[in-house]
Amino acid sequence: MKNTVLTLAAAGLLTVGAAVWIDADREQPQLQWVRAGFGPASHFAALQRTDEAIATGRARLNAAPGEWLPQEVLALGLMERFRLTGSQSDLTEAGRLLDAGLTAAPDPAGPSLTAAQHALMLHDLDAADAALARFERTAVKLPDEQAAAWALTGDVAFQRGRIGEAERLYRQAHGARPDFGSTARLANVALWRGQPDRALALAKNGLRGVRLTPQDRARAALLLADFSYAAGRLDEAGEWIERAEESFTGFWLVEAYAAQQLAAEGETDAAIATFERLAEQTAEPEVIDTMVGLLRHVGRTEEAVRLTRIATRLWDAKLAEARDAYRLHAAEHHLDFGDPVTALALAREEVAKRPFGEAIEVLASAYLANGRPTEALIWLARAEQQGYRAVSLDMARGEVLEALGREGEAQRFYRRAKTLNPDAAGDLRKLLRFGHY
Repeated sequence: MKNTVLTLAAAGLLTVGAAVWIDADREQPQLQWVRAGFGPASHFAALQRTDEAIATGRARLNAAPGEWLPQEVLALGLMERFRLTGSQSDLTEAGRLLDAGLTAAPDPAGPSLTAAQHALMLHDLDAADAALARFERTAVKLPDEQAAAWALTGDVAFQRGRIGEAERLYRQAHGARPDFGSTARLANVALWRGQPDRALALAKNGLRGVRLTPQDRARAALLLADFSYAAGRLDEAGEWIERAEESFTGFWLVEAYAAQQLAAEGETDAAIATFERLAEQTAEPEVIDTMVGLLRHVGRTEEAVRLTRIATRLWDAKLAEARDAYRLHAAEHHLDFGDPVTALALAREEVAKRPFGEAIEVLASAYLANGRPTEALIWLARAEQQGYRAVSLDMARGEVLEALGREGEAQRFYRRAKTLNPDAAGDLRKLLRFGHY
């Protein structure tokens, strides 16, 4: 899945697509009970510990049903389990608990920052704005809370297409609390300003001397792999994926990156075999989409068609569960493998709510796939005016200009994309669905 939809949440970073969420080493007090010690080193152990923490949280809430803090603590546990399993039911229950907590607490008290973080996990920018506005009415703000609020407000601005405002807020957050979460946000801004090498350098520097849980070390390593892909450093991406595997074992997302890297290195059959296993284990449609792309690449068309139908059903189910959270990825699925008309409808709906660089690229590609290059060009020009630039945006602009018969201009954008990544025009870029560039 071409991801890195950035919801960069309170203590970390959630990449829009497959979630990459990074917690910095200074945890909020209510998170300490979720991870005793400094965290388990395997997915199985982390899930077991989170299940135990959720059970404890339920007991505490039952003992004090009218208090908002136990509701927030249990919601945090459920959000943590969502990070591990992707179970939408946990995120839905967490939302109900946070709503109840906000109702129970006298305004402006209550779990406003956690509610904003939750809303961003669902890509609900209006709900995030409302929660952050409530926090702003708080008379006394601890420095870490204020830094988190600036970072979350920056996330909203980024996804609303205001990259300059987002960067300013991220710098404020980083100045107040310099940790890997704020560094990763600034690195992501550099990536979407067309500076993948700078993004990689920032993220590397941000990791120095930082203590992270094993899970978050792995997620950080995957982020560095994304930036490495964007800069055309395939071997370096593989090294970061190996670090992720060493840090946190048994996690499907890490295994999906490792399988993708096998394909990038020419071991396509081994990659497909791993994705087949992961698809059976997880039923994650982005896993199936990646496998479909590889199957088509090697000419196994019948299998690809069969799996595309399965992925479409799974994306439909996710849209029914949480439309805002999955709409962009479903649009990408239909754009690449399904119905271009559906892709355009979903992308238009997405950009109406989140007009940022990645969503605009998908919308423009969907317009082109539906024979409407003029509208695609308008949106791509708008993305650049807003300050967004990336290999995917430049390549899409070249394709649109070529469709309009403006070959000379098209070649200029193709060349510009190659200055960001020498492999911009190759098949590999579209096969690497985990990590968008």
